[in-house]
Amino acid sequence: MAQKKIETVLAADESMIPAAEESIATGSFVNTFWDQFEQSRERALKLRENREDAYINALREFIKFNKQYRKSIGKLYEQTKKTNKDMITELMHQFNAGKEELKDEAIPSNDREELKIQLKEVSGQLEKLALTPLKSIINMVDQLEDNFEKNAESNVAYARERRNAWFRVRKEYVKLARNTHLNLVNRGKSGLKELVKTQ
Repeated sequence: MAQKKIETVLAADESMIPAAEESIATGSFVNTFWDQFEQSRERALKLRENREDAYINALREFIKFNKQYRKSIGKLYEQTKKTNKDMITELMHQFNAGKEELKDEAIPSNDREELKIQLKEVSGQLEKLALTPLKSIINMVDQLEDNFEKNAESNVAYARERRNAWFRVRKEYVKLARNTHLNLVNRGKSGLKELVKTQ
């Protein structure tokens, strides 16, 4: 009789050990499932943020390149203008030297100086008139690019802020889903144990 009691105690101990291992394994499976879900969601979030950062950086580099390009065109124009001015000055100097050699006094020297001054004023006004639309277009493009960059940055910041707010809500839902899942598994195991006991 004593031997039967020992056998039943051992049998009970052996039956409890697999149940405990089964409980740990089932809970571990549920926790692993939800941990992997959260990790994949975090990876997706990081990838999205990296793409947004890459977009903003590419946009900044593109705008920087455009500004440098426009600046180099402006420098090229200034260099061309300086070269043309030097050529005109040299041409005027040669023209005056040729006039003095001929000693043609048809145009008095005062009138020639006045004519030079008027010619410089007219050329300066024409240059300003020609450059005004170009400068205004360049300024407008600069403003558009700056506004586009600011809008892109604010859109990304707003999207991240909105995503973070929803992330906190989703995190609570995931926590509730995990607990519910664990409770369902535990209830299922308990119900199965009761069913096995009744049989």
